[in-house]
Amino acid sequence: MADDLGERTEEATPKRRQQARDEGNVPRSQDLAAAIMLIAATGMLAATALPMLGRFKVVLEAVLAGDTLGSPLDPAAAPVLMAYVVSAGIRIAAPILLITFVAAFVAQFWQVGWLFAPKVLMPRLSKLNPANGFKRIFGITGLVKVSLDSVKVAVVAAVAVMTIYQYSKEIVTLAYLEPMQALARAAWMLLMLAVRLLAILLLLGLLDFFYQRWKHNQDLKMTRHQVKDELKQSEGDPEVKKRRLRMQQQIAMQRVSAAVPKADVVVSNPEHISIAIRYDSERMNAPTVIAKGADYLALRIRQIALLRRIPIVERPPLARALYRQVAVGQEVPPDFYNAMAEILAYVYRLNARKAG
Repeated sequence: MADDLGERTEEATPKRRQQARDEGNVPRSQDLAAAIMLIAATGMLAATALPMLGRFKVVLEAVLAGDTLGSPLDPAAAPVLMAYVVSAGIRIAAPILLITFVAAFVAQFWQVGWLFAPKVLMPRLSKLNPANGFKRIFGITGLVKVSLDSVKVAVVAAVAVMTIYQYSKEIVTLAYLEPMQALARAAWMLLMLAVRLLAILLLLGLLDFFYQRWKHNQDLKMTRHQVKDELKQSEGDPEVKKRRLRMQQQIAMQRVSAAVPKADVVVSNPEHISIAIRYDSERMNAPTVIAKGADYLALRIRQIALLRRIPIVERPPLARALYRQVAVGQEVPPDFYNAMAEILAYVYRLNARKAG
């Protein structure tokens, strides 16, 4: 019934998943990546806060001194001062920017892995369709995203308000402390606020990541008809494979029917394996396997042997070994000479008895 209605009830095949990946359609959470970036940047900022303040102090003293860079009040010295401030700011902020970049790369690589999808860069006219844009914004997916984002903002705001309320008395007393004490206390409260907010953002990011993976799997689900069509494309039409298999069986039967009557003996594993052996001392160096088969083909070999009155000798270990190790048209290996000599001697005695 689900197949008739075209419902997507089947899990995506590896081929469909690979096609989606090639098109850049992979599950990833921007919220989780942003949370990891903020955690890395905040941790780096907290670890290097004092050295950064020292560097800013050196820059400020150099600017205000006016000995080597010129007076801040001199318009002619403005370009030099600006270049010095910008270069010093870049050197101070470079470690934080580098750590943030590495964290962003690790966050994306952990979610997606190595991915090169040039199809994403191809222009698509559907993206320029106003109707599709309207559906993305005001559709179910857009409404769900807006609702989730609103919940996230509300949760973060609530945590921020609760933290500020917790430290409200200490915030009021900052005005009565020494400047350095007030700065240190304010930095500590800001760090506690950042830790709580980052913990909430990381939790929301992980939830969004698992949701994105679940949604991605749901979007890639297929109908049974799609699975059958893909199977036909990848492995061929089942009906064609059946016809090909029947033709191969017919050819094998024809070869067996032509080869077995020339055999001197058939070695069998009573039910599952049959090996037709021929030995011509004038033309062959050793007994040769001229036909072999398992299951139905083995039964056919024994039937032909019975009709042609060819001796059938049951030697299960020998039959299994010959079936595994010797191809049709090959001579028996030396390891089996003794066993084959015993069997052929028995066959020759049997034929001589019949002739007598």
